[in-house]
Amino acid sequence: MRTVVVILVGIVLVGIGWFWWRGSVVEGSPAVHAAADVPLPVVTGPYEAVASDCREGVAWESTHTRRWQSLAQEYAGTVDACMEVYRMTTEGTGDAQVGDGDSSSDYYVAVVTAAWSRDDREDLWWPWDGGDDAPSPVTIAVTTDGRVLDNVYEASRPARVECVSSIPDAPVLLDGADLLATPTFVAGSCGGTIAAGPITKGGASWTVTRPEEFDLTVTSFRIKVAEGARPNFELQVAPSA
Repeated sequence: MRTVVVILVGIVLVGIGWFWWRGSVVEGSPAVHAAADVPLPVVTGPYEAVASDCREGVAWESTHTRRWQSLAQEYAGTVDACMEVYRMTTEGTGDAQVGDGDSSSDYYVAVVTAAWSRDDREDLWWPWDGGDDAPSPVTIAVTTDGRVLDNVYEASRPARVECVSSIPDAPVLLDGADLLATPTFVAGSCGGTIAAGPITKGGASWTVTRPEEFDLTVTSFRIKVAEGARPNFELQVAPSA
């Protein structure tokens, strides 16, 4: 009889612990959250704004299924993304100058700031009324007309950048410290991934997996062109196929 009581007590304690664990997962998951305003880069260095392009209200849906908690969380939201293109008007001094200090080339950088909203979240009992896991990646891409000089191009690689939980007043600063840098910033609940795709002279792309985990992301693409050339940049934002 005593053994039976011990077993029953153990089962009850395990059940209580499991429900507590599930509840803590639900409590700690990304909440419904309106998108922040898209902050433009703060420019203090020798950059000339030459173009901009935005894609607003791009819808996404994502399901995060946690089978050990019998939990399927279905999210829906939108992303507002804006690309600002800058020409570097000078860089360095003396022999180190490029841009206007280099008679044969110019440098351009396109900075894409994307603000993510979570408009809806449903916590469902999997597998009874919740769907299977569907991270639902969203791809952000910058394309150019390929007029790259000396095969010089680069894109930011956000997987190398630490994700932060809050957005500072100036998430991206363009200054004279490193004009050839490719700015990157990532903020949110930080449970998803954002990684660069193929990087070519024709452009770059970044894939955001589990978009519900992000509040703000900043990526960028830089190219070198012949002096006086005016490359065209285009922004694309869409759920991945």
